[in-house]
Amino acid sequence: PPQAIMASSKPADANLAPLLRYFVGIDLIVETKHGRSFKGALISADQYMNLVLKRVDKNKQQGATTTTATAITDGQEVFDWVHIRGPTIRYIVFGANIDLAGVIKAGKDRERAASDKYRRGIRKAPK
Repeated sequence: PPQAIMASSKPADANLAPLLRYFVGIDLIVETKHGRSFKGALISADQYMNLVLKRVDKNKQQGATTTTATAITDGQEVFDWVHIRGPTIRYIVFGANIDLAGVIKAGKDRERAASDKYRRGIRKAPK
């Protein structure tokens, strides 16, 4: 079954926001508090849990119409990219085949390696 993480409005419980930057490039489904769901690849996320998705399919809400979509097929709208405000997020669903712990570990390792590379670059060579 897919793994879902529920968004919280309490700052103490908002542990997902800083971790989302490790999931850049991964396909996910975001459901908003307005009942809309967006499926796409994560481009970016910030500390407020604002998300930018690309190649987005939006399930059309009953009675809602829009003209900003690039295509409409079978009741779904397809967007090039979408910005979703953090406070409007109800759920984020990752695919069942995603190893969440592995993705987070790889992201932390990338940040650590980049930090070490930066530190090595500013050190002076021994005499």
